[in-house]
Amino acid sequence: MANDRTRAFAKLKYRDPRAVLVDLRRLEATVAASDASFAVKNLRTRELRPLRELREACVFCYGMTECTGGPKFLVAHTEEQDYDAVATWNVDDCQNFAPIQIKEVVPHKVNPVASVQEVIAGLQKYVNSEDLTVAIHLNRTVRGFNAAEIVVPPLKVAALWIFGAIAADQSRWAIWGNFLDVLEGREFTYPS
Repeated sequence: MANDRTRAFAKLKYRDPRAVLVDLRRLEATVAASDASFAVKNLRTRELRPLRELREACVFCYGMTECTGGPKFLVAHTEEQDYDAVATWNVDDCQNFAPIQIKEVVPHKVNPVASVQEVIAGLQKYVNSEDLTVAIHLNRTVRGFNAAEIVVPPLKVAALWIFGAIAADQSRWAIWGNFLDVLEGREFTYPS
């Protein structure tokens, strides 16, 4: 990663994804019980998009921490160039950074024919993103999802992960990846 990019990443304000998700869960319960529209309840308005992206980045980074059993991943939400967030973690007193592009397979109610394969095919447009981690939020019922069936064309990104809720109340999640290296899937519990 270029030194100027690393310096820019080091200046960002990083958050503990667990703390953000716990705070959001309280808010989600209140909003879910309200008579707000589907778009508001699901953070699908233009004004709420940054909050949806922050939530997705936090779920992904929290899941990475929980599933790897390794370092704690922190996250900064920032929309620059080809990424929506940046993750940071320390290994052996060395701070690491990874720009993250969040993609989404939207809920059935938004687009019933949206698919993981369609989202992955769209990643071929990234031609100069060798340090980019792409995290696809499977924002629909995950029952029956088989990561081994996913066909990944040659991509010029660093990593490809898919994550999604595996419980209707979003209390349990799974993360699959790295589709560009060793593929495995793990489950984790949403923090409360």
